[in-house]
Amino acid sequence: MENLFIQGPVGPLEAQLERPIDNGGSTAILCHPHPLYGGSMHDAVLGLVAQALADVGVNCLQFNFRGVGKSPGQFDNGSGEAQDLLAVIDWAQEQGADALWLVGYSFGAHVVCQALPHTPEPARLLLVAPPTAVMDIPMPSPPCPLDLFAGADDEFVDQEALNRWPNACAHVIPGTDHFFSASAGSLLEAIRRAVG
Repeated sequence: MENLFIQGPVGPLEAQLERPIDNGGSTAILCHPHPLYGGSMHDAVLGLVAQALADVGVNCLQFNFRGVGKSPGQFDNGSGEAQDLLAVIDWAQEQGADALWLVGYSFGAHVVCQALPHTPEPARLLLVAPPTAVMDIPMPSPPCPLDLFAGADDEFVDQEALNRWPNACAHVIPGTDHFFSASAGSLLEAIRRAVG
């Protein structure tokens, strides 16, 4: 695991890269949950996603949005965070990444959807617990595969909205909430099945 800083719109963004980016491989950029509620690149659910992706050979790049950890700046309601993500995408492409996956958990899913119209076409999208019940999240219909993961008991996710999401494959995990409490293994397995 390599610790690094990536230049963002308001300063260097703290990041971790599983292994150096190589041409021809897939690289996933992971976006963390809400900064005002303790979200960071070290989030446990995001760690599960990274583990599942690593198991199928996808390189993972995690980073802290502005104002989190060692990343300067302050929370910007998703708008500035989307700019942070775009800067990280630019950096990954400069390193030679050519098959980019975009991954977001909770608030991170919101940021991915905000940034998507301004990104090069990703190879794949994974959104975990997009908080459709409490945030106004655009529901893009990208030309790449889009997988949605949510707990059946997640009060922050409007399950009907997931089913209405165009061209998306929804994976609902029974008996769990927004934080996948006691269901880490089920989430891990759902992601592995979806992308393996």
